[in-house]
Amino acid sequence: MAAMTTEPRFLVIDDNAESRMLLVKTLLRKFPDGVVSECQHAETAVKLSRGERLSAIVAHRTFDHDGAALIRLLRRANPSVPLIMVSGQDQSVRAKLAGADAFLDYDAWLQIGSVVSAVIDRKAQPPPAPAMDGIIGLAPAQ
Repeated sequence: MAAMTTEPRFLVIDDNAESRMLLVKTLLRKFPDGVVSECQHAETAVKLSRGERLSAIVAHRTFDHDGAALIRLLRRANPSVPLIMVSGQDQSVRAKLAGADAFLDYDAWLQIGSVVSAVIDRKAQPPPAPAMDGIIGLAPAQ
């Protein structure tokens, strides 16, 4: 897990309070000093994703948006935050196309902490240097 200078901050979005609670409790097992905001409405989620400095967002669905639509809204609101989509159905392709960094089948909810940690670590890595294959003798511009 990447070292964080302050306590990690998360947003967990789910229209079902019991499902949301499971995700929050499991996330806090992995990040015991974490601070978690919860919501069940897309408008609140977008506002929080813009206004808070978040370590990651875990999104299931809201009353008015399915998971993929919610991910698109969140990605537009905050292009750089790590986004993890969860669903009880295999939505991995839709999640990726919508802008999620990872997808977790809800049946594997006990793994949410590890998935979030891996996404945070991956996003903290610098991008690889461009390949220089086939470039010979570049001269500085005059």
